[in-house]
Amino acid sequence: MEIGRKSLLPEEGSRDLRVLKEKYPTADVEQIKKWAQEYGFSNAKSFVTRVKSKFGWPRISSPKKPKRNESVAANAPIVVNLPPVKFHNIGINFGADNGGDEETVVVIASDGHAGKITKSFNRSVYRDRMGKMYESTMKIVELHRHMYPIKKITVINCGDNIQGESPWQGSKIGEVEMGARDQVKQIAVPAWNDFLGSLKNNFESVTMHGVPGNHGHDKLAPETSSYDLLFYDILEAGIGQYKGINIYIYDDFCAIVDIKKFKFFIFHGDGIPCQQGVPFFALDKKLKSWYMQYGGFNYACGGHFHKRHFDEISNKLEYFMCSTLVSDDTWALKKLGISSSPSQWIMGVHPKHGVTWRYPLGVDDKFLPSKI
Repeated sequence: MEIGRKSLLPEEGSRDLRVLKEKYPTADVEQIKKWAQEYGFSNAKSFVTRVKSKFGWPRISSPKKPKRNESVAANAPIVVNLPPVKFHNIGINFGADNGGDEETVVVIASDGHAGKITKSFNRSVYRDRMGKMYESTMKIVELHRHMYPIKKITVINCGDNIQGESPWQGSKIGEVEMGARDQVKQIAVPAWNDFLGSLKNNFESVTMHGVPGNHGHDKLAPETSSYDLLFYDILEAGIGQYKGINIYIYDDFCAIVDIKKFKFFIFHGDGIPCQQGVPFFALDKKLKSWYMQYGGFNYACGGHFHKRHFDEISNKLEYFMCSTLVSDDTWALKKLGISSSPSQWIMGVHPKHGVTWRYPLGVDDKFLPSKI
């Protein structure tokens, strides 16, 4: 016993001592101070000295979370060779102040498949289409800003950002440019780093919600090995540390997010079966089941089938399915019999009326409609 002390360190063999031993080596300063107070020491230094003399446990410095700072590069340890991001959004005109209600812009993105190769798609085309997605977003936003303010943007990412390495998912030799790790690090993360950073130059805040797709893990790997989750983690640890950029990652196959008090159900869609190349009957049924299971939602957003589509299931539920950034996609041709033009979705959400407008978001001018 420690005679004269206000309180004691945990006794040998106790659960508290096992917890302390496990967490002590990497605990942060605030936790050390908390323990010092809990166990009756005058300060953290005295507590650390006593623990060292009694138990001999080492202290291992834990990495500090990068501070949110607009002038500092995205320098979290797992972010490798990403260029600094500088924001210059002072004095932005967020839109007409003529009495119109402020809306939030929502971009739905899915199935980027960074690293995939087709006769018209590779890493260079992927980069160009990500750039075009930003340009198309801002062109539409600027037009709507003539009518009312738009200060915030939400990006809903429905997964399959990475092609992966699984031969069961079309990642055969000659159909991918590099391994999955490099697909994340060299292709997808830099492009999305630029996309989110460029948006922050034009909005008061940028929020991204991400769920995993089915690519990035295969029949032998668990869903926790998803390269989508790794991709989101890297973005969150880097550009997600900037003030005004918030990235939310969901390990489950789905999530419900709030935008202007309206509920958006986000998912990928790989759990929905196709019959004769048509997923829409099964999709309708599945969404109704999810609606009841999760207590209702106003909108649903998904991807997976590489075909842009939207529909109204009832006066209470509307859904949006994304296309892809890939063109000449043999998977969609085999599965659905058609390869959709590469595009995503953009829409406006009103605080009273929900989604008030929606447009296909073009990512390549070569796929614009032509007169017949």
